Amino acid sequence: MKSVFTFFTFLVVLSSFSQTTNEPAIDRHDFEPVLVQPTIAKADDFDEDLLFPYAILDKTPTFANCKYTIEAENRACFQEKLQEHIKKHLKYPKAAKENKVEAKAIVLFEISKEGKITNLRTKIKSTNQDFYTLFEEEAIRIISKLPKFIPGEQKGKIVTVSYASIITFSLSDK
Repeated sequence: MKSVFTFFTFLVVLSSFSQTTNEPAIDRHDFEPVLVQPTIAKADDFDEDLLFPYAILDKTPTFANCKYTIEAENRACFQEKLQEHIKKHLKYPKAAKENKVEAKAIVLFEISKEGKITNLRTKIKSTNQDFYTLFEEEAIRIISKLPKFIPGEQKGKIVTVSYASIITFSLSDK
């Protein structure tokens, strides 16, 4: 079942990068995010090998120091600790800073059943595509430094979780 979901996710991502002769060329970083509703298993046919979106989990992945008994507190702590991590580790790319280029990096990743970051991908939104690679590398570096998480759960079983975050590279904060 996971392979079917992964295949369809791959097709959606692939189609966002494809070009036809009837359409103008689109830069791979110039896109509008598309929300795809995954097929969620019913209680009867629950498959723990599915990839679960963070938003629908019974128990979300957490940082080691976010062990609250109320799920809403865990989610709030996760968001807070993630933003602290990004702020602490962000190093504005020097060349981009010198040229006054700002960007947003949409970072997509999975938190495995072992609590590790896997399948890390980025999309960059900036007015100057000459600096996409610098922003992309920095976003990947920051997320790769995340600590091991306490994995997420769905219906009492540990599952792999998909997550998306935005890293804003803004000179107004510097």
